[in-house]
Amino acid sequence: MSAARPPPRPLPMPWIVAAIVLFILGYTVLRLHYGKRGKPFEPYHDLGEQAATQRLLGLGYQRIPVDIERPADPLPPARLAPVAAEVVAALGGLPEELGGALGFKPALPAAISSVTAPPEAAPAGTYRLQFTCAQPDYKTQIHGAFLYRKDRQLFLLPDFEKMSGQLLARSKESVVLASFPTQSLKPGRYTVTLCGGRTSKSWAFTVK
Repeated sequence: MSAARPPPRPLPMPWIVAAIVLFILGYTVLRLHYGKRGKPFEPYHDLGEQAATQRLLGLGYQRIPVDIERPADPLPPARLAPVAAEVVAALGGLPEELGGALGFKPALPAAISSVTAPPEAAPAGTYRLQFTCAQPDYKTQIHGAFLYRKDRQLFLLPDFEKMSGQLLARSKESVVLASFPTQSLKPGRYTVTLCGGRTSKSWAFTVK
């Protein structure tokens, strides 16, 4: 009959305390690191975004930063673009290739009603446009936009989010000012597609 094994020796108390302290310090560093950016620590979400970025780069897409605002009073077209670009209707929804590569599905406006945009842009300036779009419902509002470029095609994707609490929008129509830098655009002619769920708008401008 074999001798009974002695019970495992418990870890000394100092090692247990040290392990707890290290865990707390590591967690605190992560919280501070992501908290400064107003972003929660979401490893699965972050990995998904990284994978989507790699897919887009592999297909030749470049993301360009875009700023949006909702003016209290829409800018007169003559002030924004004394000579406006010709805007035509386009199919609604995301282009199949772009939509398949994105790791998320932006909440596009139901439709793009109108667009005012200049036909030319400086090579190292800012391109500004104004558009009117229909919100999906009274409980959503625009909160951002994404701009992707492939060769000489640009795709502008407005993104809506649900309003908090019981807040409701006064109207389903939103007037939006959007602007993006042109430093990364070489001289030449570019086509922009402003994507909506049912209908989109498209126009061209030239970087001098």
